[in-house]
Amino acid sequence: MECFSHSFTHPGHVRMNNEDAYFTNDSSGLWIVCDGMGGHQEGNFASHLVTDIFEQIELRGSFEQKIEAISSQFYNIHRILQKKVHKLGSNAVIGTTLVLLLIEGEQAVSIHSGDSRCYVYRNNTLSMVTQDHARSIQSEGGERKALTRALCAPGELSLEIKKFTTYKNDVFLLCSDGFYDNLSHTFIKKGMEVDILANGMQLMCSKVLSGVADDNLTATLVSVR
Repeated sequence: MECFSHSFTHPGHVRMNNEDAYFTNDSSGLWIVCDGMGGHQEGNFASHLVTDIFEQIELRGSFEQKIEAISSQFYNIHRILQKKVHKLGSNAVIGTTLVLLLIEGEQAVSIHSGDSRCYVYRNNTLSMVTQDHARSIQSEGGERKALTRALCAPGELSLEIKKFTTYKNDVFLLCSDGFYDNLSHTFIKKGMEVDILANGMQLMCSKVLSGVADDNLTATLVSVR
């Protein structure tokens, strides 16, 4: 089986900067989406630290060894963020959500921390591979979302690793909350049904950008053929 991908990122209509980042390597079967947090400089640093590091490494060995190597890189990134927070002071927060998909033959794994998501469209059914690490809290402005996990400093790193089997004609979507928060489940399914990835992505992104789009949005579609 071969995998093909198409990605899109946009700052949205409200924020001046884009703290999201993504990494794609179809030949290695590896895709990542990150949503930085902690203010522009810090959020941008954290999300791009992830993608920059994976640009530089080559995964080798068995599927299990690759999963171990990926996890080790995330813990290494976490240590880098901890050191940066220590330099900036006790009130600093630097971090990013992450969602990663690795496919090798029929073997697949998702690794995530935070509320960036992985969906799969299979046999005319759309389902979520990941579950958000977040909870709803009440504030003066109404209900808002608080992350319960992330690749963040200060704090501990907790990764959720889910192994599963993938099949020919599966389509995956990795995306930040600025993307899926503005789309219904039905519309995401509609976008993932489109045979040409670029056309499906354009359909979904145009829908998001036709609305408020008050957050950065990033998405990667992956087709297994």
